[in-house]
Amino acid sequence: MRMQEKEFNLLKEPWIRVITPSLESKEVSLTEALVHAHEYVDLSGEMPTQDAAMLRILLAVAVTVFYRYDIYGEEAELSEENGSDPEDVLERWEEYWKMGRFPEQAVQDYLEAYEERFWLFHPKTPFWQVADLQYGTNYGVECLFGNIKESMNKATRHHFSMTDGEEMYRLNYGEAARWLVHLNAYAINLKTDKNAPGTTLPVGTGRLGQLGFVMVNGGNLFQILMLNLCALDSNEELWNPPKPFWEQEVCGEQSRKINPPDNLPERYTLQSRRIMLKRDSSGNLTGFRALGGDFFEIENDSGEPMTIWKEKQVDKKTGEELPLRPQLHSPAVHAWREFPALFSAKSSSKKEETLPGVVRWVNTLCGERMLSADFFITFRMIGMVYGDQMKYNYGDCVNDTLTLSAKLLDELNRSERAWITRISDQIEKCQAVAGNALNHFAYKVCKLFYGNGSAKNGIKDHLIRQYYFSIDAPFREWLAGIDPTQMSIDETCAKWERQSSRYARRTVEDYIATLGTDLYIYREDDSRGSKAGILSIPKIMNEYLAELNIIYVQTENTP
Repeated sequence: MRMQEKEFNLLKEPWIRVITPSLESKEVSLTEALVHAHEYVDLSGEMPTQDAAMLRILLAVAVTVFYRYDIYGEEAELSEENGSDPEDVLERWEEYWKMGRFPEQAVQDYLEAYEERFWLFHPKTPFWQVADLQYGTNYGVECLFGNIKESMNKATRHHFSMTDGEEMYRLNYGEAARWLVHLNAYAINLKTDKNAPGTTLPVGTGRLGQLGFVMVNGGNLFQILMLNLCALDSNEELWNPPKPFWEQEVCGEQSRKINPPDNLPERYTLQSRRIMLKRDSSGNLTGFRALGGDFFEIENDSGEPMTIWKEKQVDKKTGEELPLRPQLHSPAVHAWREFPALFSAKSSSKKEETLPGVVRWVNTLCGERMLSADFFITFRMIGMVYGDQMKYNYGDCVNDTLTLSAKLLDELNRSERAWITRISDQIEKCQAVAGNALNHFAYKVCKLFYGNGSAKNGIKDHLIRQYYFSIDAPFREWLAGIDPTQMSIDETCAKWERQSSRYARRTVEDYIATLGTDLYIYREDDSRGSKAGILSIPKIMNEYLAELNIIYVQTENTP
């Protein structure tokens, strides 16, 4: 049977999409992607979540090679058993960084040793799959795509895809391999099979679908991998020896709860789903079978370096700290609004457990002066928003960036962390404009024109969208331009407050201009808690400006 034959080796066949310096997209093998990483600008998958999933596969190989080989391609394992310490890890990282590429022979030697595990189709060990999987849910080939929004209502089943019609049903093996990686990372929820060996515990979505994924961009793919290497753990100690899935026995057990991996390659190659790709006698893909795979607790997972975390919370009844959970991204929230979570603004030190591992890692590199002072760091947030509450289909994809200078990031090494705190304060003030001032303005306008607050939310949402849209680019520019070594923190923040206040005022002025009505129309104000009087546009505007003056105490609200 063709299904059982070895075919399409991922170490030799092109399947990973990258961007060349001429900004063209091309497909390369896994070996090429790493050996020539310095020659490629970035990954170029069908969607950002596919790039995030692919990055974790590349990192699994990169971390393993880094821990086992020096820059000359000689075996020189970094481990506590060999007497290695964090300084040895940082020294090797700097050597790799200065060399500007991965040691070619080391990458080839390592991958060739496990070549048998990288066949997309194989009678015993197909890549990231379970051969002859007998249990689970059967899916059509169209369900392999992560960029399809599909209704699960059988009576009205339909889907929307970025992939053209019949192309969904004619995947080549390179596409199938990319979407297989994406499926393991962001798979939708699935029902357990009561007849399958193992437990019937719910495993949730793919692991990356449960994270507020964050990574660091770089000038090329090699730099991206090195800046996200996170070669030290959350305690700034060595990780345990690498153990990616291709170095382990294949497991077909359903819903296997495991201990959190103690090394990054094992974590990055977690088999969230037991999968078997299916094809016909002609070699055409016809679909796949999936079963719940390995999982572990998402809470208090200090070993995960590529997520932002929710602020620590306390149970109101018991006073006990609640478990830490990842902060998922929202399409409605710009990346800069996640600054406080990204830099753990409410904590007192960079070792605080809510600081994302990639932030801690790049900050360590800055602190060790391994990155130049004029280096600009761009954090990229990627996420999948599932299409329904039960997460049985795909929804929107989140993809946003935040850029700042290495000098500002170095503030994490200071005990007072003044700049981090003040920037977070400015974001909170922007949120106060949106959540309080604009909310109150919307309510009063609604009362004026409709006599009640029934339409308030529509007006409020419109104003908030406009306000955040207007300050988005200016805030990013302001943040990227901050140099703590040359600038006054008070003057810098005051400059932004003047900008934000102007945009806040302009937002409501533009809205009023679109009303096309008599500005002096009035109505009796019978709002609960209001003093007897009338409602009018001038009065509502004055109240709004007064609220802005409370938020921006020393800022004059002038156009």
